[in-house]
Amino acid sequence: MDLDGYVSKSYAKGEEAYAIRMRYRNSWSEIAVQIGYKDYHSALRGARNYADKNGLPWPLPRITKGGAIYASRKNGMSWMSIAKHYDGCISRTQRCAYKWAKRNKKLWPPT
Repeated sequence: MDLDGYVSKSYAKGEEAYAIRMRYRNSWSEIAVQIGYKDYHSALRGARNYADKNGLPWPLPRITKGGAIYASRKNGMSWMSIAKHYDGCISRTQRCAYKWAKRNKKLWPPT
């Protein structure tokens, strides 16, 4: 039985779970469904294993909704795609990020 393909696929899923959690603050249950894990425990375990193997922070630092939106925009996502991920309203999404930026003394608009 060849485990190399299984291990690399599992590693890739862990990497994706870690990235989604960092970028969007999705719940582990949502991440499990998006990636194809059987439950949230598996998604969490995959992300933790990925972080451990790569020396990344674990547990993941907490981030607010405004901080996640700001980071997504700073990483090049469009306001429309960010809004679709949250509540679908671009103006509310922008306002949330704007308020977060002002509270945290960050540059506006995110560049």
